[in-house]
Amino acid sequence: MAKRKPRSVNKTTLLVMGEGEHDKAFLSHMKGIYHERCSGSKITLDFSSGGSPHDIIKDTVKKSRHVGYDQKFILMDSDVPVRQQDIKAAKDSGITILYSTPLCLEGMLLSVLGQNIPHTAQKCKSALHPQLSDNPALPKSYEPLFSKPVLDQSTHTTIKQLCSLLGKTQKNNRFTFT
Repeated sequence: MAKRKPRSVNKTTLLVMGEGEHDKAFLSHMKGIYHERCSGSKITLDFSSGGSPHDIIKDTVKKSRHVGYDQKFILMDSDVPVRQQDIKAAKDSGITILYSTPLCLEGMLLSVLGQNIPHTAQKCKSALHPQLSDNPALPKSYEPLFSKPVLDQSTHTTIKQLCSLLGKTQKNNRFTFT
């Protein structure tokens, strides 16, 4: 009997890092909506343990150093400015930074819902978390408020970029975000 030749599948591999557990949970929720398993792409979601933008970029570089991801992204809060040398370090490592604006993930999500945005990241968390259906570290918590129609209708730049990124289906279809 002839041996079968293993089928080679040329998948696009992506790493999408969140700043923390809540970011990863929301990204996982979006991945569940937009990513199709047979799409030809493999998306890895991870999170850093927070800290400064420098620490998050450094952690992403470290976690991706020995894995050949085609593209790497960080979903980063915008409440703490990112130093120019850290932006350069990310770019030199092939990492694209997507900013959660205003302020943080929760501020961005309040914006998607058309709600008032408090002036601090902590107040944004206090405003959004009680509206979620469960613990904000669980992807299912975001389902009732952030359904596919809500996300599809969003005009928020980062949400649109994430929808496109997580729905990516073709090899060599590289995303460039400015």
